[in-house]
Amino acid sequence: MPDPVDIIVGRNVRQFRALRRVSQLELGEALGLTFQQIQKYEKGTNRVSASKLHQIAVFLDVEISALFEGAGVSPFGSRIELSPDAYALALSYDKLNSPAGKEAVKTILTLMTGEAAETAA
Repeated sequence: MPDPVDIIVGRNVRQFRALRRVSQLELGEALGLTFQQIQKYEKGTNRVSASKLHQIAVFLDVEISALFEGAGVSPFGSRIELSPDAYALALSYDKLNSPAGKEAVKTILTLMTGEAAETAA
């Protein structure tokens, strides 16, 4: 039976791969593996070595710690865990060069989540 951490890492690899619109075949070729091996990693059937985790993180352009999100093994203690979508959004936000653009994104999110109405009440 697969270790729960291997299952979580595999799920996160699959989510980041899908988010980046990379096929199992493309990821496998980039790592020198078959798509079947990528399937086994994503299911948690096979454990991913440290060197392959590093290669996956570099190829998918994510921090290696993001591959462990949800496993309760964060090296940063009380750091807030983000979903893959929230993490991707945060990366996009950090790439914005315009302070006005960043402020607009914050305003839109505040309005959409209803925080503005709650703080005004």
